[in-house]
Amino acid sequence: MNTIKGNLEILEPFVLDLKKYFEKSRALSLFKRLPLRDETDNAAQRFSEGSYLLSPCGIELNKNECNSLALELMDILKLHLIDRSDEIAAINNLFINEEIIPHKIILNTLKNEGNEIRKQISHSNLSEDLFTFFLVYLARPFREQAATFLMEEVDKLNWQYGYCPICGHWPELGHINSEGGERTLWCLCCNTKWKFKRTQCVFCLNENHEFLEIINPVNEDSYRIQACKKCKRYLKEVRNSDDVTNFPFDKIYLGTIPLDIISENQGYIQESILTVRYDNSNGNELLMYRQKVMKEKINFN
Repeated sequence: MNTIKGNLEILEPFVLDLKKYFEKSRALSLFKRLPLRDETDNAAQRFSEGSYLLSPCGIELNKNECNSLALELMDILKLHLIDRSDEIAAINNLFINEEIIPHKIILNTLKNEGNEIRKQISHSNLSEDLFTFFLVYLARPFREQAATFLMEEVDKLNWQYGYCPICGHWPELGHINSEGGERTLWCLCCNTKWKFKRTQCVFCLNENHEFLEIINPVNEDSYRIQACKKCKRYLKEVRNSDDVTNFPFDKIYLGTIPLDIISENQGYIQESILTVRYDNSNGNELLMYRQKVMKEKINFN
């Protein structure tokens, strides 16, 4: 197993190109029609009720930008994931042959239509992990632009839940400030960051220390896993004194795959990065584990 430090060094060129890809996308006009935005008071009320802001219904995308971003991201993968060139070529051919249309698959992703995406994976015999990774990073600029629009004049400090306040996805990484102990969660899907209680499971809100486990890999003091024995989910964490404003979350997320392997070997479950927390029972996908408001107690009977 590679060390995390070694992984981070190897990933540096890849992450740098991803950073440029995201920076370039921020200057683009990605939407023909942006998602609906609540008035400030209504958004604050939704936050207090645990309802995240992004509703993809009715949005329209700029097709030209969808095409160009798909090509650019594909080129980045070709350059840096040489050992998976055959799998990348298979995905690329589907775009070339118009069996996958960029703006349509991005809409599937934005709407969290995981079942439709898995049908495409099965039908085309694609590598699920690679194609899912591609789609999440392809959709990120759109979600991030939507997040900027939706968060104008809205205060995230009132958000008290483990899933993303913007798009509802589960966090992929937590950052703990080694000086103050503050924990910040990070959403891979829209790049949103928010504060969250340090000693609490982000998935089921368990605060009982008997059901929380901290796993520290050997010789990797800055990196750890917070695992919950109640819901069997886990969150990767990094602990240092860095400012989270410009913290390289993508780099740490990608470089800490050894933590995922450790967690899996100990029987903990990794949620799909396509999985979103739905409040509405008519949502595309339902999760087995539902969150309760933080002030409610968790029943461990």
